Amino acid sequence: MHRFNHHMLSLARDCRGITQSELSRRSKLRQGTLSKYENGILEPSDDVVEQISKILEFPAAFFFQAGKPYGFPPFHFRKRKKLSTKALNRIVAEMNIRRMHISILLRSYEDRVGRLRIPEIDPDDYKSTTDVNNRIEEIAEHIREIWAVPRGPIENMVGLIEDLGAIVIPCDFETDLIDAMSQRVDGLPVLFFVNSTAPADRIRHTLAHELAHMILHTVSLLDDDEMERQADQFAGAFLVPAREFRSQLRRFDLRTLANLKAYWKVSMQSLAMRADKLNLISGYQKKSFWIEMGQLGYRRSEPGEPPHESASTVRRMIDFHRGKLGYSAEEVARLLHLNLNEYQQMYAFAHADQRRAPNLRVVS
Repeated sequence: MHRFNHHMLSLARDCRGITQSELSRRSKLRQGTLSKYENGILEPSDDVVEQISKILEFPAAFFFQAGKPYGFPPFHFRKRKKLSTKALNRIVAEMNIRRMHISILLRSYEDRVGRLRIPEIDPDDYKSTTDVNNRIEEIAEHIREIWAVPRGPIENMVGLIEDLGAIVIPCDFETDLIDAMSQRVDGLPVLFFVNSTAPADRIRHTLAHELAHMILHTVSLLDDDEMERQADQFAGAFLVPAREFRSQLRRFDLRTLANLKAYWKVSMQSLAMRADKLNLISGYQKKSFWIEMGQLGYRRSEPGEPPHESASTVRRMIDFHRGKLGYSAEEVARLLHLNLNEYQQMYAFAHADQRRAPNLRVVS
């Protein structure tokens, strides 16, 4: 067995949303002693590990696994500023724990997912046009071409990303401030962590946004606002190509946008922003749209959410262990260093289809 991994203690504590002082109070250990455990200065006894594991509800083996946590990629800075420290730490901890689960499951999984055809492109090196806006549009169009994406809407954004060798991991972030996160880590497929409680149309746009970060911003970092702007532009161009959208937008009203939403499977708000980016609407039309959306309560929750798209790679990995390798649910939980109940909660999506949303209703 490995030695006690002090990184896992702070990871487990952050995952539970417990401060160091609170853990000190609940465990009756001095906070200074806990701090030394978390920083690798002292190593706890087996009795102390057992006590902490009960409080934090992780098996004792969790604290002896190898590895270290990764932080947020820099292009998620704007999202980070909006979150409380406790919420941020909890999300980072869950991402790290699920990333470690993927590493463990990939040790035996035969159907390797890592052919990794998601390129890394520096927009400044993309030889097309001097205008950065047109350059991002062209990169999005080029990516659709090299991936042989047909004209029209992308039928299944989650499926496309997983077909490219990446892994989509549904999570409950317990906040609506983040819909998805992405990460490139050496030795693993590209990972997309998706907020399972977010509306499906928003998830599709956010996945395209995160895909942009994985393509455009892992070899060259820009100003935070510029990276966000580029990612949003790429997402719009990738999901709703300009040439087709221009020919469809004969009128700009909620009825038209509702019908286009049913076709493109992106929100009316995304379509309005796309129309504005392409200079297809006036400033007055844009202002009137947002006022009407606010009056109807659609800015927070739109009607006509498309069906949720299910992630399949993690499900196949778990099915492989349960079926081919003969693991019981209890053994998979032990493999992932989880208690059985938490394993069943975290990976419920791997054993059941996600809910389907109602069909779009046309706005009159």
